[in-house]
Amino acid sequence: MRAFFENVDPRTASAISDVSRRMYDLRERRKRLLEDTGCADADAMLAAVRDGALPEHPGYDAWLAVRLIGDRERALQETLQWRCLIANGGKRLPPPRSGLAALAYRIRSSLPSEFAGGMRLHPDGISFSGESGIQVLVRALTPQAWSFEWHWAGEGWRLDTAPVAHPGVDNVAHVHRPDGSVVAHPIALPLRGETSAVVLAFLEALVQSPTLGLG
Repeated sequence: MRAFFENVDPRTASAISDVSRRMYDLRERRKRLLEDTGCADADAMLAAVRDGALPEHPGYDAWLAVRLIGDRERALQETLQWRCLIANGGKRLPPPRSGLAALAYRIRSSLPSEFAGGMRLHPDGISFSGESGIQVLVRALTPQAWSFEWHWAGEGWRLDTAPVAHPGVDNVAHVHRPDGSVVAHPIALPLRGETSAVVLAFLEALVQSPTLGLG
């Protein structure tokens, strides 16, 4: 290890150390989520949400978080390998992007102006602060697996694809309103497209109506 760092400049060595620390923190966070639900892995968590052993929320959100944190761990592993390659004189390729980091990179230039200056990447989601005061947390794994949570005028809303049946709702994506009722989602979402397209369509709909027309 001494030989490895011998010719590495201090800033690069510090960056490598930081990536390693973040990988450890993510691993511990993922372990705590699993312990809190009593599930051995992410598959068991989702099965527990489906059969009612775990409440839909926060059970589905915890499942998304575990999966997204796992993706983030793998992304950091790729980053660590990239930094080590550069430190050892390898070809200076662009840094790798995957998971939430790749999603944030893809949507950044297309965000509605309401959210253009308020995007922040987290280990298990992406948050958006709107100029009008709306606060959004997006957990998006695939175009069909996601949970969008937002607060507006002191009330909490959620649009998600949790695999839980609700009376009168015949599609997967549904809205949890502040009064506890659950209704079918009222907006067009490209569920067979890219994850980024789903997120952007949702944010655009919020700009038009912070309650998606259901308030």
